[in-house]
Amino acid sequence: MRKKALFVVSVLMVVDALLIVVRLSSPTHAFQEETSDKSRIKEIKTAEEVTPQNVETGENYYLDLVSLETNETNFEIVNNDFVIPEDLMSDLTNTVKNYKEGSSFLVVSLTDGMAFGYDIDKSYSSASTIKAAYALYLYKLVAAGKANLNDEISYEAKFYNKGTGTVKDSLYGTKYTVKDLIYQMIHESDNSAYLMLLNKYKWDGFNEMLDDLGTPEVHLSNISRWGKLSCRSSAIIWQEIYRFSKTDEEGKELYDLLLNAKYNYYKEVMPDVVSASKTGFTETVVHETGIIMDETNPYIMIILTNTGGNMSNAYNQVKTTISKIAPIMQKYDEFKTSIEK
Repeated sequence: MRKKALFVVSVLMVVDALLIVVRLSSPTHAFQEETSDKSRIKEIKTAEEVTPQNVETGENYYLDLVSLETNETNFEIVNNDFVIPEDLMSDLTNTVKNYKEGSSFLVVSLTDGMAFGYDIDKSYSSASTIKAAYALYLYKLVAAGKANLNDEISYEAKFYNKGTGTVKDSLYGTKYTVKDLIYQMIHESDNSAYLMLLNKYKWDGFNEMLDDLGTPEVHLSNISRWGKLSCRSSAIIWQEIYRFSKTDEEGKELYDLLLNAKYNYYKEVMPDVVSASKTGFTETVVHETGIIMDETNPYIMIILTNTGGNMSNAYNQVKTTISKIAPIMQKYDEFKTSIEK
């Protein structure tokens, strides 16, 4: 009996030793190999490289989006004399009517405030778009000296989430730096990384930032870890991300992450146009939020959808809406050029 017991103990000691070896040999963050890939580094875009030459600072174009009023009956342009060509207006109108109440969008030029949209105050589940807003909060903490990107957080069972990302596959006890987790949260849209950061930095300060911006509907709490948002609130947050990228090094770093996010529906429709993006999708919604870095006229484009749980329809809805808005903005560029001449 004693020999049998000694044998079991020996086996358990061997297993523990093997687990320790695995932990020591595994990387502390999932993107070390990816960032060491020289071919990938060459493809990375930075905020400085894509900043339009005529945009000196985000502060010059800070718009009052809280008070923005759009003509949502026929999508007429506000804050500008530009008129959407009849054929493009018809295409956009038919697209939105086809999706009925399950669609909202907002487009805002960051250089002059030209805007048009539909149902811009309708609330949706934010899905993973909340991660861009929370990353903004974290980088603001860093800029203010209230957080350190090199601080470490251990992955625990309570942070497991079966959704997007790779952190969930880590061994419990694996340590990640705050910078690692922000990268994972934005680039991979990693849910576990988001929950780890949220557990450390909470939401009181985040909600205060939202109140200052004028977007209280996005508030997080014990009950809601993902929040709600509308096109208006999303556009306000993205304008602040853009402004922050022009005023702080931490803002530039955040914007670089958003320029290179893995999931980006804008790129699927407009592969040759640089864009900063944070998508979001669940069983019921698919969203695309971000900024199109037009060469002379960067603009916010927010598209939120809910088609009753049909992910395929919602995904196609987002891409179709992008494809209808893009040619309108091309015509707007032509209009601005003709006025300047």
